[in-house]
Amino acid sequence: MNTIWQDIRYGIRMLASKPGFTAAAVLVLALGIGANSAVFSLVNAFLFKPLPVERPAELMGLYSRDTKHLGSYRAFSYPNYTDIRASNPVFSSLAAMNMAMVGVQEGETTRRSFAAIVSSNYFSTLGVAFQLGRPFEVADESAGRPLTAVVTYSYWKKHGFDPQLIGKQIRVNSRQFEVVGITPEGFTGTTAVASPELFLPLGAYGLVMNDFEGQGKPLGARDNHNLIVFGRMKAGVTKPSANAMLAVIGSQLEKAYPAENKDQTLVVEPLSRMGISTSPRTDASLELPAIMLLSLASVVLLIACFNLANMMMAQGSARRREIGIRLAMGGSRGRIIRQLFTEGLLLATLGGAAGLMLASWSTTLLIKSLVQLAPIDVVYEARPDVRVIGFTLFFCTLATIVFALFPALNLSKPDVWGDIKDKSGTGEASGRPRRLFSRGNVLVMAQLSLSLMMLAAAGLFVRSAARAADVQPGFSLDNEIVAEVDASLANIDQAHSTQIYHTLEDRLRQIPGVQSVAIAATIPFGMMQLGKNITPSGVVPSKEHPAVEARYNIVGADYFATLGIPALRGRAFTTAETAAGSKANVAIIDKLAAEKLWPGADPIGERLRVDSRATPAPPELEVVGVVGNIRENILGDGVSAHLYTPFGQDFQTDIQIHLKVAPSAAGSTAETQLLEAIRRQVRATDERIPLLELRTMHAHLESSFDLWIVRTGAHMLEIFGSVALLLAMIGLYALNAYTVARRTREIGIRMALGADASATLKMILREALKVTAAGVGVGLALAIGIGQLLAGFLYDVRGFDPVVLTSAPILLGIVALLACYVPARRAARVDPMIALRYE
Repeated sequence: MNTIWQDIRYGIRMLASKPGFTAAAVLVLALGIGANSAVFSLVNAFLFKPLPVERPAELMGLYSRDTKHLGSYRAFSYPNYTDIRASNPVFSSLAAMNMAMVGVQEGETTRRSFAAIVSSNYFSTLGVAFQLGRPFEVADESAGRPLTAVVTYSYWKKHGFDPQLIGKQIRVNSRQFEVVGITPEGFTGTTAVASPELFLPLGAYGLVMNDFEGQGKPLGARDNHNLIVFGRMKAGVTKPSANAMLAVIGSQLEKAYPAENKDQTLVVEPLSRMGISTSPRTDASLELPAIMLLSLASVVLLIACFNLANMMMAQGSARRREIGIRLAMGGSRGRIIRQLFTEGLLLATLGGAAGLMLASWSTTLLIKSLVQLAPIDVVYEARPDVRVIGFTLFFCTLATIVFALFPALNLSKPDVWGDIKDKSGTGEASGRPRRLFSRGNVLVMAQLSLSLMMLAAAGLFVRSAARAADVQPGFSLDNEIVAEVDASLANIDQAHSTQIYHTLEDRLRQIPGVQSVAIAATIPFGMMQLGKNITPSGVVPSKEHPAVEARYNIVGADYFATLGIPALRGRAFTTAETAAGSKANVAIIDKLAAEKLWPGADPIGERLRVDSRATPAPPELEVVGVVGNIRENILGDGVSAHLYTPFGQDFQTDIQIHLKVAPSAAGSTAETQLLEAIRRQVRATDERIPLLELRTMHAHLESSFDLWIVRTGAHMLEIFGSVALLLAMIGLYALNAYTVARRTREIGIRMALGADASATLKMILREALKVTAAGVGVGLALAIGIGQLLAGFLYDVRGFDPVVLTSAPILLGIVALLACYVPARRAARVDPMIALRYE
């Protein structure tokens, strides 16, 4: 133990005696370790960190699976949930919930927010101790009870930690809810990081639950499958035994209620951490991006380690005389290796501490940029937990092994007399042949090749982000304004809502500068999307003839003209078809849906069937038009089949109002006046209706989550690539500066024998550029490989991109040339007499 402390004290003195080297080494390590700690902090928060609830490992999701289609799952109805909750041998407590987008009124404004609609035992199942107040009571599950709400710690914080919040009334969807409880700090429910702002009891289901497909079924309907169910497993119950017992319960439910529970069985699976879903394993989509980011961050650390290994060997060469004397006096090689390794570990510890601070700062900025996109609380603790600290310590140790152990083994080789006699401090005789693939050169080549790979990855993501910002979705973004309203937030029924929306359309058309107006249920690149499975009439879905998965939208008569979606065949919807109560039973599909449903045939006049579990089944729809394909997402394939139905035939209370405006109304001043005119018309139509969003389509796209992901990925890769480039430049500069210093006497002799400055400059540059060329050659192959791996994450950019594969090597070559030129120029300007007296 005493010798260890002695090594530590001696290591501290050695590092303190070289403050410049120590500062540079800590900075290099902080960048490398900080990148890894930052990425792992995010991965840990989203995928690994236990939820802040009691014994989280005992919580499991309950899922209703189709026995004929094992990959198909559905939610639970409230009657099915209560039947299972009342008597089951698997769970000690079983809770139900779902999410709703609600309107929270604060003064004269209404803002969108997410609320969790939960059963009375939700908080007791999770084992949550409240910050203030109480959870819901059993009676709160019944409709007609006084309305109560539980708010999160974040909500309380936003309202200045109001000590009188318990017992106060808050307005949600134009109704008064009494706040009865405040959840503890950091609580996010059953999901990680993302949290609803409010919790409302199941008794409020009919008042706040979103009805995006106009079904309007009450909570008590057994065919209203709209609840997500999870529970706490009883002690000693395993997953296989639980599934066996639940299969019996599922069979009993099917026998008792065959129409509502046909072909359904019950299974348990771990809860999804990243969303409220009817299906298990929804987190799998995050695993590949997490692995990719961790791998790329590890490459940055590897570059840093190679860089530092070169620096350590250069510094260690100056200590060969000291090490030789210690060996001659009886010192063991193991003790010297331990001393050098201890110095490296001290450097890694300092770099790790700085890296943790860098990671905390950078991840906090990243989460803040995410908070602005969604009406949901993002709860992220920047302070590292045990996992992040342990991960950072692991990388500190790994880095020490890479950059300190190997140089220590090399420097401690027992060439005692050679080291004692060495006066150059280099351990190498002047004039020794300089091999291209010496240890130092190979380390720099590795840095250059890995740096080029990172530059190529960054270049691909930057080009992808630029293409995404200029996306061509198949409809017009220019001169387009969109407004979102929701009459249900003002407690207005469907009949009156429809009338109000049509009146509002007419009023908006009268605004000067507005060319056309149309309403729709969803908006491309929006948070909410609807889907339907459709098949031609008379075709039973099968493996040979699968149903077509189509995006579904309910639209007004002028929707396609307003957005500039081209009509390819047939006609648009008529005013009569979009009038309230229309029974036209018509549909418009896009070109992709037409090709999938009736390949090579004219779909106009054909009838299609919408797959639905509704009873009775919805009527078949006649195809009256085919329109162009549009893109609703940036990530993934993007282009999907589409089904459109007229607004009078179907209904949704939360609507998007699209306005096509004249180009003269799109300027900054005219646009501001136009937006204010739209606000006035919304208030004049019905002052109760909240205007939730009002912005241009370009602004809507800029705030989309898909674009945020693409841009964030580009920014992260830009940072990784820039750090890698900086480290490569430092490594190449350090190698050449060290080489020039080592060869000062040789250069003096050459110049004394007649070599001029230009010859010396060319000699140094030639040798440095050979190293650079070798590194760039290997790096180009790595760049091509990383491009193929990243291709699935890019938008409209191929993994083999000629622009990136040309510009990245050129950029690296320019930086390398600058890093080589400065030491070479210094060598060319050396005074021969001073050089001859060197050493």
